[in-house]
Amino acid sequence: MNQYRAAQERAIFRILVLIILVLMVLCLLAVLVLGVLKLTLNPQDPIENPDPSEENEQPDAPSDEQPGNPDEGEDDPNDPAGPDGEDQPTGGEGKSVLLPETADAGQGYIDRMVFFGESTTAHLRARGVLTGGSETKQVWANETGTMMLDLEILKKKITYPETGESLTIEQAVTRKKPDYMVLSFGVNGLINFHSNPKLYASSYAKLIGAIRTASPDTVVILQTVYPVGVNQTSFSQDAVTLNGYINELNEQLLTVAEQSGAYVVDTASSLKDADGNLSAEYATSDGLHLTAAAYEAVLHELRTHAVQ
Repeated sequence: MNQYRAAQERAIFRILVLIILVLMVLCLLAVLVLGVLKLTLNPQDPIENPDPSEENEQPDAPSDEQPGNPDEGEDDPNDPAGPDGEDQPTGGEGKSVLLPETADAGQGYIDRMVFFGESTTAHLRARGVLTGGSETKQVWANETGTMMLDLEILKKKITYPETGESLTIEQAVTRKKPDYMVLSFGVNGLINFHSNPKLYASSYAKLIGAIRTASPDTVVILQTVYPVGVNQTSFSQDAVTLNGYINELNEQLLTVAEQSGAYVVDTASSLKDADGNLSAEYATSDGLHLTAAAYEAVLHELRTHAVQ
């Protein structure tokens, strides 16, 4: 009897062990099946090389978030960086966006302008060439005195000179409603703009559109991108290469202006030497920033290529 009971217990033990082993195998199979389903339904994204236009773009204005950049590829006729325009692109009322030479419109014309751009624009105040000298309220800039054009441009703020408040461009334009808004961008972020040309056009179009929405009667004037001097050391590329990139941006400006309802004044040409570089008489020691004489030449071009 004892032997029979012992045999039963051994049999029951073996059955329990077998059940446990079966359950363990089933658990392992379940884990494997779940893993396969997870990989099938939610595959891991491949690691791609970053787009140059999504990097923190050189010197000036870190973005709160990375913007989505336009796709590179075939031209979109509705994109500001789409097909090339006509030889003489036209803006509002059928006028050429590249302003021709006119009679000198005088200081009163300049006094109706607000200037917004990179440090080369902010230095208009420091050079004292506008009405009010170094206290002029015609220059919009942030506390650092520099700005970068990118897809986050509308999030960036200036110190509004009328009150000292920190405002976005849309807020400042809505309040001021300037007669003329003169913009100058392109050297900050130049290498990225060369790598992704649509970034320059799309960012500029975004800025111009916001200005025109905030103040429909404001006339927007784009300056061609200033050249750099042979003594510049801020970029690893030489001046000839950089000015080639700048010329490419200046070609884009006509299409940007045409599609955005803006005008272009070729102020940059007045600053070039015979080789197409920033003339030594107009360059400071860094080969990027401008002397007071350079700004006088720029203002002369604006006065003598006035919007009629």
